[in-house]
Amino acid sequence: MLKGPLQKSEDGGSGAGGRRRASTAPGEPTAFDWLLLGAIVLIGGSSFAMIRTAVETLPPAAIMAGRLWVAAAVLYVLMRMKGRKFPPLLVATPGGPRAHRSWMSMAAVGIVGNTIPFFLFPWAQRHVESGLAGVYMAFMPIWTLGLAYFFAGEPLTRGKLIGFGLGLLGVLILMGPEAAEGIVSSSFVAQGAMLVATVCYAITAVLARRAPPVRPRTYAAGAILCAAIAATPTLIFTTIPADALTPAAVLSVIGLGVGPSGVGSLFIVMIIRRVGASFMALANYVTPVWAIGLGAVLFNETLATSVFVALAIILAGVFISQRRTA
Repeated sequence: MLKGPLQKSEDGGSGAGGRRRASTAPGEPTAFDWLLLGAIVLIGGSSFAMIRTAVETLPPAAIMAGRLWVAAAVLYVLMRMKGRKFPPLLVATPGGPRAHRSWMSMAAVGIVGNTIPFFLFPWAQRHVESGLAGVYMAFMPIWTLGLAYFFAGEPLTRGKLIGFGLGLLGVLILMGPEAAEGIVSSSFVAQGAMLVATVCYAITAVLARRAPPVRPRTYAAGAILCAAIAATPTLIFTTIPADALTPAAVLSVIGLGVGPSGVGSLFIVMIIRRVGASFMALANYVTPVWAIGLGAVLFNETLATSVFVALAIILAGVFISQRRTA
């Protein structure tokens, strides 16, 4: 798995990708980047239904650890298929061995962006109205926009501000007045937990943007491995009843690991490296639309007119935010 535990100097990563420095400014989105964004939306939109199924019987800690270890295995296989290896754990310095810079970055992204929110969201969804999760996730692009401007050198244009504002408005319309009423009736502690989780996601997007130049497959695999290791001790304090491991719950955890936590994490790293954290964050506006549409297909739910109005507003916001003249 890992290369030798100690090397004399840091090269920033493994393979050819470890020797290249990432550009400081994000590039313009290409057709491939839009396809990646669409894939993130499709994969992410499915997570709400799987989490809802899993929390019916499994405790949040079990869902978190299970999906992360599944994702770590998937990403490790994808990494090795390209012949890549993890960077060394330690590097030699005049002051003695220290942790490799790449591993410090991957650990920060893994724990802040996966371990913490993957525990907070399933726990919070037990105590709040279901629509509130989508509302709070819509705040993540706003945090990302500000953090990327201050810490990742991404421009903050009028078009982005207008576009992201329209996206937030679209999500609020999509969730409807019931979600707004849920803010008053639901647990404020649980809502605070969801808010913290969205801030964690935003911080992670910026950390990934500023990460050492490690290849995306290697970086995603290392980050998720760190997240899985950090999540495992929580199982010591978690009781999992025998009847909690239902086929539906187990399949949901596996699905969360392969999809959103595994392949989804890889796509997120790729798109952040290519075009920046702000562009990737747009997925959080479109994902709730897909999640509701998927529910309509799977459970024969009726789509209200407000869904289509919200979709139009969200897409308008995405278009405005990405205009080159903005």
